[in-house]
Amino acid sequence: MSVSRHLPEYPILLAGVSASVREGLREMGLSVIELQDDLAQLSGYQPSRWNLLLVGSQKTFNEHDLQILSHCNIPLIDLSEFASPSATGRQKSELGKQADVEVEQFHSQFVIQLKERLQQTGGAWIRLADYPYPYQGVICYGESALGKEFREFSNVMSPLPVPLELLHLKSEYDWHGKFDTQVQRKFRVDLISRYRQGLPVSLPSVPSRKELDLLLQNINLDRKQIPLVWVTSLETFFRWWNLRRQLGVSISRISSGWETVISGQFQGFGPGLQIWRGQHSATVSLTEGVNEIRDESIAFVTNPQRHPGGFTAHWAGLNSSQVPINLNKSATSVAS
Repeated sequence: MSVSRHLPEYPILLAGVSASVREGLREMGLSVIELQDDLAQLSGYQPSRWNLLLVGSQKTFNEHDLQILSHCNIPLIDLSEFASPSATGRQKSELGKQADVEVEQFHSQFVIQLKERLQQTGGAWIRLADYPYPYQGVICYGESALGKEFREFSNVMSPLPVPLELLHLKSEYDWHGKFDTQVQRKFRVDLISRYRQGLPVSLPSVPSRKELDLLLQNINLDRKQIPLVWVTSLETFFRWWNLRRQLGVSISRISSGWETVISGQFQGFGPGLQIWRGQHSATVSLTEGVNEIRDESIAFVTNPQRHPGGFTAHWAGLNSSQVPINLNKSATSVAS
């Protein structure tokens, strides 16, 4: 098995993209790489089946750059078209001029728009999964990593300010005592709802795995309703997230499916790759080095409550004017 000599489908190329968007894309696990001021580094590549160049609203290209882009046949997505509902991107003939729009920002609706535009070019929405394979959610216990380190980590989780209470499952329950039926149900529904949305849950007042298991037993939580939840300490979750941020992934389309090359330090964790097809997604396991992901082995499922950008994009949406997922969605949709 050999790596394609064509320009790989991922990483996605960035040119003149704002720091907010650049860091946001990386935090949510999208494989991206920033180009230098000119595009000379692309001149040796053969035309790709598809790749993307995300162009920031203030980026301009000279005639030589445009010739290289034309040779490589790289689709362009001008982020200026995401600035407002009425905004339109620049045509290729206009890329020598800066767009008269504000600097783009990373938020939930931006991610939705980017996914739609990427798929319109014939591309696929592929990102590193939020949790080690095969997990689809996490419940953290323990408070050893709280304090300044925790606050810094919370800020890293999204390029926009994130209140700490978004990570913590807020509850005033005295879980050492007896729950009444209503409190049990509310706590149980909260946990299941956050799991289905792919949101991490932190219970810092619970000191150990043993006491967390007792808590889940006291609220009569059926673990079949959260079958792929990762139960771990806050400290371990922080360590995973920091390692995940440093992983590098190159992805190429081959006749049988996808070929990936992943680099970085795993240190006992098994990363996953999330592949979206429309509103359906699949998560596959990655091992260090070269992986071949065959199309017939990819099992897609529908995830209506999960954001395609993961929980960092989901949270970022709370700071934007358009939130595609309602965090306060009625609990009636969650089995009790």
